[in-house]
Amino acid sequence: MNFIEENPVAFILVLTGFIFYLAAWIQAKYPPKKINHFYGYRTKTSMKNQEIWDYAQQYSAEKLKKSGLFLILLGLCATFFTLNGQFEVWVAISIVTISPVYTLILVEKKLKKKDPKD
Repeated sequence: MNFIEENPVAFILVLTGFIFYLAAWIQAKYPPKKINHFYGYRTKTSMKNQEIWDYAQQYSAEKLKKSGLFLILLGLCATFFTLNGQFEVWVAISIVTISPVYTLILVEKKLKKKDPKD
């Protein structure tokens, strides 16, 4: 409990990174076989056809793992720094918000290059 109180940025980043990595590992290990609206990387682009769907599951899991590892590493580095209370929590929330958005942008760009119709 002391770690959380002393450095919430590190805690938020490490915990979120672990969750991202775990979700990506599960998606890579048990990818959805068919296009669906419940499980997997689901965007308009990824659901165009089965070939793109299959590729999107593999590629997005790979990118999400890297994003999770990055957040964990950043969180571990943050244990050496202490910012001002509320400000540090907002920094962590901003990083945690930007990370999946950046991952989404990377995956969508890659999928659009893969789709010959675009």
